[in-house]
Amino acid sequence: MNARIPHETDCCAAARGPGRPPEMAECERREKILGAADKVLQTYGYQAASMDKVAQCSGMSKRTLYQLFPSKQELFHALIGARLFCFSPCVRVDAATPEDELIGLLQDIAARLIRPEAIELIRAIIASASESEDIRHIMLSLKDGGETNVFKRWLRDYCAAQGHPETDIEQRARQLFGMTVGELMLNALVIKNINEDDSRAYITSGAQLFLSALHAEWNTRQSV
Repeated sequence: MNARIPHETDCCAAARGPGRPPEMAECERREKILGAADKVLQTYGYQAASMDKVAQCSGMSKRTLYQLFPSKQELFHALIGARLFCFSPCVRVDAATPEDELIGLLQDIAARLIRPEAIELIRAIIASASESEDIRHIMLSLKDGGETNVFKRWLRDYCAAQGHPETDIEQRARQLFGMTVGELMLNALVIKNINEDDSRAYITSGAQLFLSALHAEWNTRQSV
């Protein structure tokens, strides 16, 4: 379903003869098309968005568009995945405790998801979700393969290290996301400017509360 994501070496331009105009590398074309798809989605909504509109907005030919994204659904799957779900957390070698590591992870994800451009895309997705089965399928498929996986990996490793392997990591990940990044995203949809210090403080308190509750639950289980 996903369009092929080119390797970095694919983005290197081929050798050209003297005077030959530079050709746009595949990764540049792809990014330009995704940017156009973002604008078209926000302007027209998913139902009215068309490959014709995206091609026109990007300045690319429809042939080029279909070479990279064989269908409208695949194009918007790639857009939403790239803008909201694809995330590689920073390795925090300076984290003194697991709590510090978790707070840093949450801050990285929040910084990505509450950017103005990300929030505007989320608004467009919300507006289109009620009328488009495609958007709902895209979001479910990306959620299953993306969004909470970073949390699930961290939580699975943390719980195992504490001697309490959890059986419902998915639910724990949703709880953690909702208490921290999810709440900040909701606020950003209503309040355009979120103070960075307030955001950091909110994530810190949310992470600490989550971990405290998790340990309290483990202690309760042991005492029963």
